[in-house]
Amino acid sequence: MSKRQQSESSELVSAAASIEEELRKFESLAEEVRTGTMRSQKNLEKMGKLLTQVADCDERMVGHMRTLLGVLNGWRDRQQSLAAEVNERALELQERTKVYQTLMERFGELGQQAASLSSQMHQVAGMTQQGQAMKTEEVIASLQAVNEKMTEVAEGAGKLASDAEAQDFVDVSRDAESLRQQLLSARNRANLLQQKLHSANA
Repeated sequence: MSKRQQSESSELVSAAASIEEELRKFESLAEEVRTGTMRSQKNLEKMGKLLTQVADCDERMVGHMRTLLGVLNGWRDRQQSLAAEVNERALELQERTKVYQTLMERFGELGQQAASLSSQMHQVAGMTQQGQAMKTEEVIASLQAVNEKMTEVAEGAGKLASDAEAQDFVDVSRDAESLRQQLLSARNRANLLQQKLHSANA
């Protein structure tokens, strides 16, 4: 609890205790007024003093109630202010969640494309290693198509990494950059294989 909250809590307790004390006095004085006799000058003077005391007690009690109400109003205002901040953060959470989901959808699509390209790459490489009937020109053309698509997907991963970083989603940016590096590495292997086939076919 902050010092401000402790101060307000103490003020609230003090005001409530003062009201309770004044209420007991008020009840006692009211009982004396209600049951007091008015048969002599002394009785009348006493009754007059009692009524003055009742009025003073009532005034003090109203003052304590105002203090109590002030504390409660302060708490209400602070609660409303905090509630507004919480609601604002809730809306921000919704927006951030939408942005994150969009980024992850893009990452998922890029990941699927990368997996498909990796499969194609292994398939073509396997054909060349196993000596399957496939013309060198066809293999080179297939590798070139894979190469171009890898470049495209790598650029998409790079764009995603930049967008995620701009949105302050560091984990998505890091994963997208890692995917880009993997694609560039695979593209380099495809280039080397193309170069070997070109040399062999020269």
